[in-house]
Amino acid sequence: MVKENLSKEIQEWMKKEVEKRNADGALVGLSGGIDSSVVGALAKEAFGENSLGVMLPAGGTITKDVEYAQKLADKFDLETIKVNVKDANEALEKTFHNIDIEKVERDYWPQTKIPTPNPADQNIQTRLRMMTLYYIAEKLNYVVMGTSNKSEIKVGYYTLYGDGATDMRPIGDLTKSEVWELAEQIGVPEEIINRPPTGGCRGDEGDRDEKEFGIAYEKLDEIYEAIENNEDLSKFDEENVKRTKELVEAAEDKEKIPTFRR
Repeated sequence: MVKENLSKEIQEWMKKEVEKRNADGALVGLSGGIDSSVVGALAKEAFGENSLGVMLPAGGTITKDVEYAQKLADKFDLETIKVNVKDANEALEKTFHNIDIEKVERDYWPQTKIPTPNPADQNIQTRLRMMTLYYIAEKLNYVVMGTSNKSEIKVGYYTLYGDGATDMRPIGDLTKSEVWELAEQIGVPEEIINRPPTGGCRGDEGDRDEKEFGIAYEKLDEIYEAIENNEDLSKFDEENVKRTKELVEAAEDKEKIPTFRR
């Protein structure tokens, strides 16, 4: 269980970190999912009028994404803007597809053990969204609040220099299960809490995280916490333990940039 005053603690941390950067406020990319909803609500509580939710519909967006993002904004009176990056995304794809290189088939997202049919094309979208968020943030002297949770970070379920690029991670030490709990505490709309998590890059509700992981978030979180605390793993399904370890080990060095030392 997350503690009762966790929301306030995160907000105070956010304020201190934003002040350190001499910034005037914070913005969040709103996807209509649970993570961005929680961060958006916390940002509004922490920064009031100096907070902004940015909706970024593109090729992988479905109508519900914007609807749920707006529900969150309405509930917390969070100012929003919508930037449709679909045309820019399609133009980039067209340009890149004209590059004379042969495609190599791969089984997994870069530095993970998560299956993917086409990481190069999907990552155009996440990196374009990152560029858009930083453009707006720099114009406003705001910081970009990341929306990755601990579960996603530990298994590498994010795009380097895409949704993984951010100024800070308010929920980066909370598992997905804890984010759900926190969402209940702060009053995120139930429709958003109950919405199955998706990557938001393929344009359909079938693009579900747990389908790609091969294990439910609740089980993943429970097993990972047990591993971290050196607890007995025999109480868990052997295949689930194996999959959790495989996911975590594959992504262990995803954010580390090898640097030659003289």
